[in-house]
Amino acid sequence: MSTVKTDSDPYLNARREWNERYGSYIARARNWRYAALGSIIVSAILAVGVIWLASQSKLVPFVVEVDKLGQAVAVKRADRASPVDQRVVKAQLAGWIADVRSVSSDPVAQKVALSRAYSMVDSSGAAFLNSYYKTNSPFDTGQEETVGCSVDAVLPVSDRTYQVQWTEDARDLQGRVVKTTHWQASLDLAFNTPTEEAELFKNPLGIYIHSVRWTQYL
Repeated sequence: MSTVKTDSDPYLNARREWNERYGSYIARARNWRYAALGSIIVSAILAVGVIWLASQSKLVPFVVEVDKLGQAVAVKRADRASPVDQRVVKAQLAGWIADVRSVSSDPVAQKVALSRAYSMVDSSGAAFLNSYYKTNSPFDTGQEETVGCSVDAVLPVSDRTYQVQWTEDARDLQGRVVKTTHWQASLDLAFNTPTEEAELFKNPLGIYIHSVRWTQYL
């Protein structure tokens, strides 16, 4: 009985040649696809990392307090806001009441006061002012009389609620007092540190009036 040598089989030799030649091509193509996909993933991760790093602040501002001899006595980070002094809050609220309730015969001065008033309210406080001025236009009132506002007291009820008492003198255009009234308001506050330069100029302390309730008393 004779045996057939596989080395001399042309069909097997052709299959072996095909596997060695084209099979290696397919394997290399598959490996290149995997390598390209891996490169794309790595590039995407690097791009996200670069964007994240670029969005982070590289400089940390510090405030250095010095004495009269120029020696440093305190250092603190400027990007970490400290609580606003209660005396400053009282002064800001007194000024806000004066801007809102005073009436000037000069429309330019009146616009400036209204601009300051609106810079210290959030959306809820702005809605209150809009409703009030809709029926109490200071520009219309200023054609007949002026109103001077003198704040008598600003008292904290809590860390975010203050009570303000003030006196209003209404005068005719000749400067004669025609009426004096006394008022009291409860103001609820919100504290938001400015994040944009425009806000910083208008309201650097970030004190915002959230809600207002005022009434006249004897």
